[in-house]
Amino acid sequence: MPLSKLKMLTLFIAVFYSNFAAAQSKDTIYWNANRKLKWGDFKGRPDKTTNLLAMTQAGIGYTVACHGGILDLKIFCYFNVNKSWTKEKIDAEELLHHEQLHFDITELYTRKLRKRISEVSDPCGKNIKELDKIYGSNFKECANMQDDYDRESEHSLNDEQQKLWEEKVAGELKELEKFASSNY
Repeated sequence: MPLSKLKMLTLFIAVFYSNFAAAQSKDTIYWNANRKLKWGDFKGRPDKTTNLLAMTQAGIGYTVACHGGILDLKIFCYFNVNKSWTKEKIDAEELLHHEQLHFDITELYTRKLRKRISEVSDPCGKNIKELDKIYGSNFKECANMQDDYDRESEHSLNDEQQKLWEEKVAGELKELEKFASSNY
């Protein structure tokens, strides 16, 4: 059956960990511009109660500490192999590209978070609580963009919107290249 005839629905779930060790495992793929997702990366158990064909679970992890007034902050974008799944062993490149873009959007918001935090003056002092507010706001914006993407691209079924989203995200990633995961 041609890909356009399949009901391809995807879902993005962002899971944000505050513990670096929780996201450090063989179940984790860290975002890298040169490493694209493959269907073999989706090893989780499918949810049989939904008509979705695939789900990507990606997130932004971080550790934060202050040492002598100096902020030690690590922020990373990752994909959870064992919680991301596909129902069928399909070779649907369009759907895989859709899932990759969910991961790319998560990287975009990882970069935005790094940028926003870099702009906070005295993050270890009077503005330490500001970091939580920035993180919470960033989380909401990322979730909203993920929802907009799925809605507008009709979960990859609308080729024109899918292409527009790919171009939009690529442009925004380029604008924030200074804050890329590969630079941290």
